[in-house]
Amino acid sequence: MKRMYHSVLMILVVAVAATQHAGAQAVLPGGINYQAVARDNNGDELVNTDIEVRFSIITGSPTGPVVYQEVFTEVTTSRYGVFSLMIGKGDPVLGTFAGIDWSTANHYLRVEVKFENNFIDMGTMQFMAVPYALYAAKSLEPGPIGPPGPQGDPGDPASDDQTLTYDRNSRDLSISGGNTVKLDTEVAFRTINSTDINLPNEQKVKVIFDDATTTPNFNIGGHYSTSLGEFKPPTDGIYSFNISLRLPTNASIIVKVDEREEALLNSFNSPGRYNGSITLRLSSSNTVTVWVVQGNGYTIPLAAGGYFSGFRVY
Repeated sequence: MKRMYHSVLMILVVAVAATQHAGAQAVLPGGINYQAVARDNNGDELVNTDIEVRFSIITGSPTGPVVYQEVFTEVTTSRYGVFSLMIGKGDPVLGTFAGIDWSTANHYLRVEVKFENNFIDMGTMQFMAVPYALYAAKSLEPGPIGPPGPQGDPGDPASDDQTLTYDRNSRDLSISGGNTVKLDTEVAFRTINSTDINLPNEQKVKVIFDDATTTPNFNIGGHYSTSLGEFKPPTDGIYSFNISLRLPTNASIIVKVDEREEALLNSFNSPGRYNGSITLRLSSSNTVTVWVVQGNGYTIPLAAGGYFSGFRVY
């Protein structure tokens, strides 16, 4: 029986579709990009193969109720076994994609693939921060105008002037005659891999970006370990990361959150520098690492000079 190893690449639709819609409209496209590689039991790509794919969006927990389900009936893998779909653009079976209330609970994606006669469950994974931009887009819609409030008392021009000050070193924000608040610690880093790294065939290798001190690199807050190649967020929040590496042919960049993998991009048969970005919702207990795997049949080096950067959005 055939099976499929699938890797999800869910990218903020605003970023993916910006080149198509910029300047043309201000409406956020209703969909999430999905890309996967189909392989058989031997790990070989299923090239130029007709399959069907069924997506189910589940609310609350991985075993919760399905709020939306769709089917793609005419899917053909590429010569590399890759297929790409837009979640929200299939043939609806249950509910509507626009009707999903992303604000009420965590949501999960179940993927099923039909190779012959029956759909095979390929697993369920939680949506991270990215799809919730679809819900955030509703903030652009104006709400109803409320009633006017009561007229306030006139102020004293001699005493109304106040000064707002910010101390970057202590991160204290103060207003004269008022209170002082301490802002969250700043979290940002940029670091490079200064040496070549050998990549054995079909083995995932963690990339340790070992230089965070040479200009223009930095490690504000010290939350990226240049010895372990690990980023540990200090607090729960939304974090954005950028990765740039010189990849050989048939190589993939993988971002790991603990043991959960996000396939970022693949070089296929074109070596060169590849850049990718990903936004994640993380907790303080998570660990983020970057890995590379190649399938050329022999050991090949990953060139020095790549970089890994990130910062906390909020």
